[in-house]
Amino acid sequence: MSPAFRWRTRHGEAPPLNRQAMSRAQARLDDLTKPRGSLGRLEPLIVHLAGISGHVVPRIEKPLTVIFAADHGVVEKGVSLYGPDVTEEMAVNVAMGSAVSSVLARGAGSDLWMVDVGIRRPVRHPGVRVRKVGLGTCNIAQGPAMTAEELNHALEVGWQTVCEAVDQGHDLIILGELGIGNTTAASAMAACLLGVPAADVVGPGTGIGAETLVRKTAVIDSALRVNQPDSHDARDVLRKLGGFEIAAMSGAVLAAAMQGVPVLLDGMTTGVAALAAVRMEPSTARYLIAGHCSPEPAHKLILGALDLTPLLDLSMRLGEGSGALLALPLITQALKIVAETATFTDARVTNPHHARVAEEPVQQSGGAGPVALGFTPMEKEAVYKVIWARRDIRIFLPDPVPDATLARILDAGHRGPSVGFMQPWNFVIIRDQETRRRLQALVERERVIAGQHYPDAQRDYYLRLKVEGLMDAPITLCVTNDPTRGGPHVLGRNTIPETDVMSTACAIENMWLAARAEGVAMGWVSMYRKEDVRDVLGIPEHVEPVALLTVGYTPHFPEIPVLQRVGWRQRVDLASLVYEERWGNPTHRMEE
Repeated sequence: MSPAFRWRTRHGEAPPLNRQAMSRAQARLDDLTKPRGSLGRLEPLIVHLAGISGHVVPRIEKPLTVIFAADHGVVEKGVSLYGPDVTEEMAVNVAMGSAVSSVLARGAGSDLWMVDVGIRRPVRHPGVRVRKVGLGTCNIAQGPAMTAEELNHALEVGWQTVCEAVDQGHDLIILGELGIGNTTAASAMAACLLGVPAADVVGPGTGIGAETLVRKTAVIDSALRVNQPDSHDARDVLRKLGGFEIAAMSGAVLAAAMQGVPVLLDGMTTGVAALAAVRMEPSTARYLIAGHCSPEPAHKLILGALDLTPLLDLSMRLGEGSGALLALPLITQALKIVAETATFTDARVTNPHHARVAEEPVQQSGGAGPVALGFTPMEKEAVYKVIWARRDIRIFLPDPVPDATLARILDAGHRGPSVGFMQPWNFVIIRDQETRRRLQALVERERVIAGQHYPDAQRDYYLRLKVEGLMDAPITLCVTNDPTRGGPHVLGRNTIPETDVMSTACAIENMWLAARAEGVAMGWVSMYRKEDVRDVLGIPEHVEPVALLTVGYTPHFPEIPVLQRVGWRQRVDLASLVYEERWGNPTHRMEE
């Protein structure tokens, strides 16, 4: 299927904004510990992003800057200070991380893609994504910039680039462009789409003087006169006056909007590309954010036509996404405010306008939630996979566990939740074979004693089970609990003192899950007397040895727990364990 055909078959309206999320986001903003409306233009920005994401507390976690680059035939008319070779040289500079946009992207935490849509020379850097439509456009002062087929191809490049980005989890597209002569093409498009004289939209671009400015205006007038573009047909305007990178940006805007992803615009050239996209599909406008306003005369007119208020006005005229990248930290900081600032209720501060804050009842709406999940579907699936695949393992291989892997497992345990943040755990790493033999003897003694509690047949069955791997696994961890950690009064532990042990159990579960994700097996040994383990390991009297964990590689992780496989016990049906409101009152909410 040709790119042109794919483009013609793809039409539709961008998803509507989630009005309920917007209403609830505004209510939350009004309830934060600040005067109402005191964040100025940041507040409608936050509400807008809530509407785009469907989350009351929206987040931007993986922004991407896409710079589309191409050359322009109109440069031969002397409308720029720079020659056409500069486009390729600057594309390399961006890809090398040395351009202004590269520095800003790193500082703002944005990935950056440089896309060659039509640079005349081969780009001398492997990091540039080569998606050439052609070797630059034709001279618009003498005829159309491109053919209809080239236009469709350029739109498709933008579309496919954004689709790839969204597939990789990018949740904000920052548009930038690069191309000597592109302000001439963009100004010509602006004059046509806005229905204003060329003199009202032509600016200095990269810094041309008065004589060149007059020539640039005359070239645009000539392009409008020669091409006679239809101002009501954005595709016709793009084809006759635009550039490959401008058309690609229009395709990028359309693709992002159709997938519900916001687009942060840079300067005048990205603005006119967005205007063309909105003229092709008006619903696209819902997903646009203006990063800044450049001094190019056309830019204010374009932003007005798009009904956008820029976040910044720094008189910048660099391009390359630079103005938008400077606005990105402003957006991320605004979203941190709505996520992390306490409400009047949270802070126990009297709310002076409580009576005016009304939140709509929560309703289920298309899978959206109050906050962004922070995980891609694949990452979320991985979390559940490791939970379901965790097993208590008794069979180990002798191969050593790398120190770095063990450190990550221990760190996972140390990041476990604890009441009052008391962190009552310690971890004793035991590799010495003689120490493990002494521990194994203690466990074996208690295992035999425990067997006496079962009837004869079941006792024989029990004694045949392998319930520990202390001598097989290369590492044993003793996890301890110190009930004195945090002092005599620990926050949240006044009425339930055993929450310290519960906290240590959380640390153990964290390690167990981390070990499974690392492909490392773990078994919990619990048959011992605490005083015996204290004696072997020199543990203080007040510290409890909660668990001996055997750690190592295993030849096999069983699909179901071993005790279930051998018929000792079966997993209890979850529905029989869940009650609604009161003990014994079954719930029906968990039924499929």
